[in-house]
Amino acid sequence: MAEPLLSVRGLKAGYGDFQALFGLDFDLGEGEVMALIGANGAGKSTLLRSLTGLVRCGRDMVRFQGEPIGGARPDRIARLGIGMVPEGRRLFRSLTVEENLIIGGERATGGAWTLERIYGLFPILREKRKNPGTALSGGQQQMVAIGRTLMSNPKLILFDEMSLGLAPVVIKDIYAALPAIIGTGVAAILVEQDVTRALSVAQRFVCMQEGKVSLAGRPAEHSRAAITAAYFGVAH
Repeated sequence: MAEPLLSVRGLKAGYGDFQALFGLDFDLGEGEVMALIGANGAGKSTLLRSLTGLVRCGRDMVRFQGEPIGGARPDRIARLGIGMVPEGRRLFRSLTVEENLIIGGERATGGAWTLERIYGLFPILREKRKNPGTALSGGQQQMVAIGRTLMSNPKLILFDEMSLGLAPVVIKDIYAALPAIIGTGVAAILVEQDVTRALSVAQRFVCMQEGKVSLAGRPAEHSRAAITAAYFGVAH
């Protein structure tokens, strides 16, 4: 059996005296898409921050391609191939669209994603390439944020609230680009409020409740009622 791309074992993490995660366990294979679902405050963002080194955790609690990376520096984790599209986009206000994209690929050592390929994925960005990144619509800014992360050619991309605050038609366009992204072999973790949409594109899911895994598996293995019960922490 192939070793998972990402392996999380007994993950505990928090902020000072506040513990947010309580012993999480899950695996993610190469090229797989995992939906990470749960109500606000369930610990989803803390989990992503732990995977990217922004929140400290034990060294062996997170392994990437078999290497323990728990608590490693964020820049080292990024170089190993984990990229994140942050909640709220967080574009560089003083840079153009194209400059925002280029800065994402500064440390890349080659790969499928180039500036031209990003423009092929999101043609509107070519038209807006000389505009300030923050002068775009919310959906266009999200495309820049996704493109910037892809420019680093990650092996695993983390999407933190990808559709938050976007109009339904824009969300549809963003999700329409996912097959092209996953088709290059990159694995993905989607943190998403729209559970139905997230489960429709994921091979597996992890549902969190109060810092713990309340349900996990493949979407087809569980009824929608069971997933809803795990999401809200009610008996089923």
